[in-house]
Amino acid sequence: MSMREQVRGLDHVGLVVPDTEQALALWRDRLGFAVTHAEVVNDDTVLLTHLDLGNVHLQLVQPLVRPHPLHEWLDRHGAGLHHLCFAVDSVDVAWHGDGVGVPPDQPAPHQGIRGRRSVFLDPRRSGGVQVELTGS
Repeated sequence: MSMREQVRGLDHVGLVVPDTEQALALWRDRLGFAVTHAEVVNDDTVLLTHLDLGNVHLQLVQPLVRPHPLHEWLDRHGAGLHHLCFAVDSVDVAWHGDGVGVPPDQPAPHQGIRGRRSVFLDPRRSGGVQVELTGS
């Protein structure tokens, strides 16, 4: 089954930021997008803050500890676009059968917001785009 057949829609666009409050000064205070949810995940190492853009969310991703792979990302690329996340019924689809056409980039799902599970797909096999799936 293709990824298109599995995807329910775009869930969020993820931006890596070194400081969430600084980013909110732009996205919330100047541009007017409302914060819908904020949560610390992955053993208190990452702060995720969601803003409502209408049919999709903007996710601000701030690493809270060093060393952390997201700090390495910030050092290499700077703040900005990190990933596109698609909603699926179950992230397990990434490991079953033909998966979604691109293999996962991690051995098991990681913790997403509100108890959801998420998985990143291998960006070397997705045209250099960091793609995440989120669901149950």
